[in-house]
Amino acid sequence: MCLLISFAAGALLTVSLFDILPEAFEAVGIVKGLVSFGSGYLLFSLLTRYVYHVCPACSASHTEVQFRAITIAMVSALSIHSFMDGLAISSGSASGSSIGFLILLAVVYHKFPEGLALTSVAISSGMSRRRAFFMSTLIESSTTLVGGIVGFLLPLSQGSHWSGFILGHVAGGFVFIVLHALLSEVVKHHPRYTILSAILGGLSILAVQYFL
Repeated sequence: MCLLISFAAGALLTVSLFDILPEAFEAVGIVKGLVSFGSGYLLFSLLTRYVYHVCPACSASHTEVQFRAITIAMVSALSIHSFMDGLAISSGSASGSSIGFLILLAVVYHKFPEGLALTSVAISSGMSRRRAFFMSTLIESSTTLVGGIVGFLLPLSQGSHWSGFILGHVAGGFVFIVLHALLSEVVKHHPRYTILSAILGGLSILAVQYFL
């Protein structure tokens, strides 16, 4: 789990810094892009502090951590997280470049350990394996799909202000997840493997970008 989270974090960070943010800056300018970036970071920070960890995998990646029972707060925080994933994918696709596919790839990387963590929490709360898997899949897929549909319905196009603000907002959320995963949890336990895995995740995105 630790290595998977680190790999996904490296991919998310690379996409955010080398693709999403430059696209946002081009669409709305550096100042507005930074404001939208800050809004995304602040939203995920507030959710994590006052509702629940917006990334359950980031806070439950080690066996010594006691898994909490499923709560409405956790499901709500994760739903917002997944909604933003879907919005990021649709906004990236509207930009008219390969950024949409790169965002999709990075989100898929992150969904795997996130789904494992959520399923583990559900099993620890008393659910059967099958029910926990179904619940996790339903929450992750439905909320991500809703985010994608909302993004599709918004007036997004290449270089539009809407697209720029959303991409900046999404980048802020992604960077928060990366810092939360790597610095507050994973690095404390396995720093060498964490950094190596994160670098590999970032390189995988750069490799795909090169071939695209």
